[in-house]
Amino acid sequence: MAIPLTVIGGFLGAGKTTLLNNLLAQDTGLRFAVLVNDFGDLAVDGDLLAAHGGDTVTLANGCICCTMGDDLLLALMQLVRRDDPPEHILVEASGVADPRPIADIAVLHPGLERDAVVVLADAELVEEKAEDQYVGDTIHRQLAAADLVILNKCDLLDDYDQGEVCRWLAHQAPNAGIVRAQHAEVPASLLLGAALRAETANESVPVGHDHGHNHNHAHADAFRSVSLKLERELEEAAFLRFVAGLPESILRAKGIIRLRDKPGQWVFQLVGRRHELRPADGTPSDDRLVFLGTPEMPDEAALRDLLDAL
Repeated sequence: MAIPLTVIGGFLGAGKTTLLNNLLAQDTGLRFAVLVNDFGDLAVDGDLLAAHGGDTVTLANGCICCTMGDDLLLALMQLVRRDDPPEHILVEASGVADPRPIADIAVLHPGLERDAVVVLADAELVEEKAEDQYVGDTIHRQLAAADLVILNKCDLLDDYDQGEVCRWLAHQAPNAGIVRAQHAEVPASLLLGAALRAETANESVPVGHDHGHNHNHAHADAFRSVSLKLERELEEAAFLRFVAGLPESILRAKGIIRLRDKPGQWVFQLVGRRHELRPADGTPSDDRLVFLGTPEMPDEAALRDLLDAL
């Protein structure tokens, strides 16, 4: 099975390393490999650290952090060929990098699966930086590459100003979902297809989390999740029309479905506005769709009605 690859981008100081630390602290049940330019800045909890050797830090939960240096492709190939390959690879792009070419590596290698490009934006500074004659082009390229934009540091703005920045971001990243966050606190299932895939097989979809911090950050009530069992095959064209009509409040979706006139089960994934259908290559499971988004997204009954109408 191909290993999902998630690229985390964003300009210097937007919160990429904080996001990585938060992901590693969540109980996802996944073994991650994290590729960073220098893991000296990755504040790994001493209780989590199992071993430190050379260019690799091994964590007690089975995850590893590796430095990629100048040769990202080589580092990725080494991970794919490991006797115990990771279940998900996270790449923290440098603060001035365009994350799109990094994600494209997954499209070209059969051992990797492109999951998402997640770009963090500093709520207070992103518009100002985007107008800077020296770094503005970099900001625009990063946002244009995003499947999900994490508008971080929202605690520094009031609701009105947050809304204004979100409207601006919607023009810069028209194909991306936009998630508001404080302290880069976002549920893993919203960021990672592998985390959502694990939850697709379960009745419950936990999107809340608490790392024990005292500051006010996003909890479960900041997001909504809906999990639907499917009892019948779907007509592909009608299903794709349903997907195209989903509101922007649905930020991520994943599931296993059966299509009329096509054999076997199919994996559906939606991240931002980008979606795909591909043949399932794992053990057959119940047909199910899981949707994650903001509290404004349709509830279970509304989504069930839309699917029943197909």
